Amino acid sequence: MGFLSSLFGKEDALTRDARRLYSKLMAQSRSPWFYGPERVADSYDGRIDVLTLHISAILTVLNTHGANGEKLGQALFDEMKDDFEIALREEGLSDASVKKRITPMISLFYDRVRGYSEVLHTGGSQSDLETVLRESLDPQSQGFVPDLAGYLMTFYALVKPLSLGEIALAELSFPAAAESS
Repeated sequence: MGFLSSLFGKEDALTRDARRLYSKLMAQSRSPWFYGPERVADSYDGRIDVLTLHISAILTVLNTHGANGEKLGQALFDEMKDDFEIALREEGLSDASVKKRITPMISLFYDRVRGYSEVLHTGGSQSDLETVLRESLDPQSQGFVPDLAGYLMTFYALVKPLSLGEIALAELSFPAAAESS
């Protein structure tokens, strides 16, 4: 939806909202607070891990906003997928190679979002979230898991009371520890 509609000039409000939201989450995901020794690796995979944390909180909340929330969630996912595909193409990969790389990336994304969202949606504890994070993150990040779990729980608490309109306009606040510069 996002990539093709932007090519053909058919960008609708939903696509603009998803792009705005994705850009805000991407910028926050690049905060230096997340990366470094004994934190998340500052690599392509590490950046996707941090972006996935943010998107999982947003998708969890969007799913509580009915059909329109689900549509924005799908548009957000499409925006992310398009961005991943563009990044892979910029690495010089062919269409066949992009498809081979993107399929496992999307599968991994869904698995992680499912795990994070289950804890968030059901009101699980920080300890529950730490367990899920330990299963999905690089060993380098294991000591940082309690901080990440606390961050994600706080971010979710900040997003949960927002209206669908506020989310669509990317009127988001982030936990102070990791505010982007």
